[in-house]
Amino acid sequence: MRKKTEEKRQSIIEAALEVFRDEGFEQASMTQIAARSGASKATLYSYFESKEALFAETMTSRAGTEIRDAFSQLTLDTPLDESLVAFGLHYLSAVLQPSFLAIRRLCHQEVDRSNVGRILYESGPKLGLMHVRDFLTSAIESGALRPCDTGVAAHHLLALLEAELVEIATLGYEVKTSRAKLQQVVNRAVDVFLAGYAVAEPRASLKGTQRPQ
Repeated sequence: MRKKTEEKRQSIIEAALEVFRDEGFEQASMTQIAARSGASKATLYSYFESKEALFAETMTSRAGTEIRDAFSQLTLDTPLDESLVAFGLHYLSAVLQPSFLAIRRLCHQEVDRSNVGRILYESGPKLGLMHVRDFLTSAIESGALRPCDTGVAAHHLLALLEAELVEIATLGYEVKTSRAKLQQVVNRAVDVFLAGYAVAEPRASLKGTQRPQ
């Protein structure tokens, strides 16, 4: 029964994504989503209390496992630079996926017409930012980073990782996402981040090195 329930939930999410893409958030209705998913409106509301809640779940579930895997790389069990590089590789691989880029585009389309951007931020990116912030706080306590505003530092790290590829990919340009390309991009981002925040001298560039995922 649990498997069947989860399958129904996922079918609703997939149908909702299609409707949101076709109609936009404001024009999409729970009636349309119910029809697309083959469920009743009562069933939809038994899983999701509102269209806003369904939208947030639809958007964040697409990032799902890949984003969670990225944040799990943030550990002090390995040297800080290696941890940040492993995180960066997983993070970029996730946010450059076509499904994730489609989510960003949809949110940008809706930002002036509804509050879905805020809803999505609260249920996804904000939580990720807090995770990075907490990790950086631990890195300061361990002596690996100098004292700083870790909230700001977390913003800087994510912005550096996204700087070269994510914006142009969101705008529809095709970008190279091979392991070698992402390795170079992440190495540069981590180099700059540590140059600004590390206690010791910035590490030697990791260019050309191979780091395990």
